[in-house]
Amino acid sequence: MTFPTISDQAELEMWSVIRDDARSSLSRATTIGFIYLIAALAVGTFLLSAVAELSEDAVYYVGWEEKEVVVTWMRSMMWVYAGIAVIAGVGWLVVQLSLRGSLPVVVATIISKIPGLGRAIQTIALANFCQSIYQSVVNSKTYGDAFRAASDETRFTPLRLWIDRSAARLDSGQSWEHALLRPPIKDHPLAAVIAMGQSQLSREETIRMWHQAASDSHWLLQTRSQRTVRHLFRVGLICSLFTAGLAILSTNTNIVLMLDGLTYSGGWF
Repeated sequence: MTFPTISDQAELEMWSVIRDDARSSLSRATTIGFIYLIAALAVGTFLLSAVAELSEDAVYYVGWEEKEVVVTWMRSMMWVYAGIAVIAGVGWLVVQLSLRGSLPVVVATIISKIPGLGRAIQTIALANFCQSIYQSVVNSKTYGDAFRAASDETRFTPLRLWIDRSAARLDSGQSWEHALLRPPIKDHPLAAVIAMGQSQLSREETIRMWHQAASDSHWLLQTRSQRTVRHLFRVGLICSLFTAGLAILSTNTNIVLMLDGLTYSGGWF
């Protein structure tokens, strides 16, 4: 077993901080975006409800024909806003559980397909996996034991399932290429170790390979998570402005009709 130096230990701590920061920043960004959207939906629902109540029994004129202001579509729109709020709440909860690795494989796979956010969640898992294997290789563990240790630390369930299968294949004596078949993450650090691992490497070369993979995956995580956080803030703000603006525009339509009714008739009917 090789004992890590102070610099090695500091690097491992730095990598751990990078992963924790990525998780917290993604969780915070999704939470703030969710709060923006819920606030906009609440404001929109209040405006729709208030104007619908005021519009009851109001009339307007088309030429000499008297018509009643229709409010049923506004009440339907309120239900649509409530449905959006429920869907947003479920989506927020699922994302938080995904960041904590508490989702079934199928649901976690679906979340990983979300543009930006899904790739960032995958990269957190990849960085954790590469660091775990690197530490096991430094401590002279077999690949079977190294993969099982990485499985215990991995929060991304599709990757954990693949790690368990790979460990079983390695223990059964299958080649490196076949043991690591069809990984759920396609990023270049993992692709590189799968390609390089097929060669006969010395212990020092194997350590360098996994160290480079861990370093690259954490660098990739930093850049990807920062880009994703900015994207989430923009999407949350745009969705909030759209939902609030749509409610304002819709209520303004009824307000104009009621004003037309007052202009022609001088009162409410």
